[in-house]
Amino acid sequence: MALSATQMSLCFQSYWYMWLTSALSGLLFMGIDIGIAAFFMAKFRKRKPSNYKRPPTVDNRPLSPTEIKTFDDPERNTASRRSRIRGSSAKSDNSGIMDGSNDFAHATCEMINLFRQQYDVPSVELDDQLSEIAQDWANQMAETGKLEHRPLESRNFARQSLGENYLAQYQTELTANKMVRKWMKEGRRYRFGYDGRRDTSNFTQLVWQGTRQIGVGRARSADGNWWYGVVVFDPPGNIPNQYAENVKFPTA
Repeated sequence: MALSATQMSLCFQSYWYMWLTSALSGLLFMGIDIGIAAFFMAKFRKRKPSNYKRPPTVDNRPLSPTEIKTFDDPERNTASRRSRIRGSSAKSDNSGIMDGSNDFAHATCEMINLFRQQYDVPSVELDDQLSEIAQDWANQMAETGKLEHRPLESRNFARQSLGENYLAQYQTELTANKMVRKWMKEGRRYRFGYDGRRDTSNFTQLVWQGTRQIGVGRARSADGNWWYGVVVFDPPGNIPNQYAENVKFPTA
């Protein structure tokens, strides 16, 4: 049975629509598949661990005097700094400051107690035996040029380890006011009620309620360029899970 021209035309149109619909559907599903694949590939790339390793930082190694210089306050007056350097350049060892060590220790104790009053915690007393320990480590840092904590096994006192703060000052003389205020500035970063961090440990130790005695030491490098200050604390502070009851909000 032969088909008429009209019937043939309708058949071709039907086949054409079927092919076009199938092609468009195929393209649509292909686009969806590509989108899903791209999504999972991007997600996988985000989760893929990097092989990059951070280089050593000051968090896991001792600081050298050259690196410490970058932490000095920029509030130094150039003219007064030069005059003080000229006035102290003749001193090449620690013998020139030993006579003033007691004055420095007492001034440091007074400054610490001044700030402790603002946090409503008891004052600390200066102890001669603790000061010998602090002075010994200040001398050690001045000799080696390394700014670092004394090993815990060498910091034992009355069956417990002492707390310890330290600071180095380049060229200009390290004073009690400079040293204590430098540590107190860390309080701007401390979150009260939470455990402290490495960059707030000096502040939290200074105002730690449980501390009762301190020892203070100061030394100067042989070349006369560096001053080192050390304060040890008994009982020690910065004990995990005890910050909330020992580091109070300032009262003023």
